[in-house]
Amino acid sequence: MRIGVSARGMDWSVGGARRILDEALRRLPVLGAGHEILSYQPPGAPVAPGTTPVRVAAPHPVWWERVALPRALRADSPDVLFAPKTLLPPGLPPGVKTLSLVLDLLYFPIGGRYLHEYRWRDIAYNRLFYRDSCRRATALACISEHTRRDLRTVCPDLPPGKIHVVPLGVDVPAAETVSAARVAEVRARHGLVRPYVFYAGSLSPRKNMARGVCAFANLAPEFPHDLVVTAGKSWRDGEVEAEVDRCGVRDRFRRLGAVPAEDLPALYAGADVFFFPSLYEGFGLPVLEAMACGCPVVAANASAIPEAAGGAAELADPLDEAALAAALRRVLADPGWAAELRAAGRARAAECSWDRTVQGWLDILEGLVPS
Repeated sequence: MRIGVSARGMDWSVGGARRILDEALRRLPVLGAGHEILSYQPPGAPVAPGTTPVRVAAPHPVWWERVALPRALRADSPDVLFAPKTLLPPGLPPGVKTLSLVLDLLYFPIGGRYLHEYRWRDIAYNRLFYRDSCRRATALACISEHTRRDLRTVCPDLPPGKIHVVPLGVDVPAAETVSAARVAEVRARHGLVRPYVFYAGSLSPRKNMARGVCAFANLAPEFPHDLVVTAGKSWRDGEVEAEVDRCGVRDRFRRLGAVPAEDLPALYAGADVFFFPSLYEGFGLPVLEAMACGCPVVAANASAIPEAAGGAAELADPLDEAALAAALRRVLADPGWAAELRAAGRARAAECSWDRTVQGWLDILEGLVPS
């Protein structure tokens, strides 16, 4: 079988969507041995081993998706097309089956509120084509039950049988990447002298870190910890920076910016707690990543995050600063409870491998084409 993958995101630098695409392209050739994996990607993007790159050039992402990609697909006519970013191109060759991945429904009002962090033209584009793309897809794979429910709200006319749920995965890091020596080296390089509470992600409003800073400030007099975040430039991140100053914790707030991916396991492992107060996630991958590295997790009891945590995290209402602070305090003040969360988190992460996730997508793809 010839499996086409819409891989425009291979020229993106960071983010959950790029991570998902990387894992799919890295594992499909191994798990799907005997299938040809055609990666439709921009010129200059890295090529995953075992895939056949199909270079698709276009002056603009919309032109790439709506014109250049359909032209390339008609030239090759793969048996199936896997679209990790949901939207399908128009004008697909006759007979091509499609699987679209549904990450979240942030382009639509969720619970009566817009929680998006996108430009108006991106919102308009996706709202114009999203429902049609979901209807045209042969199958849809949501990354959580919560996302499946959101999809059913946005597209209530979809046949339930075409919607699958395949949760995301995580790999247990190699021992040397989270060893005491490696943690000490990474901490020293980033100037992390004091113990710390860790957050990895953007500082856009949906991530709720302005309220998270306030929660941290409530307990800062009781503990010697810094609040360390890895966020680079984010939409409306000035709101978080303003809250840091308003709460008087500027000397305890460490913004590292974008860090090398190889440093993240040590940063997770070196933290006394991973803090994830996000208001809305399609899954909540950083929660699993922290657990895999042996870091206790305090997270929001919202959207798909409890699914990702699987009962192995301290959860709190993300709209309640006092509740968030109490959850952090409980973990920081009780080494026994922190140790229980570490053990439970490792066990949870061991249940959720990327091989299991990609095999789930592959099973759906293989089921679309009669053998």
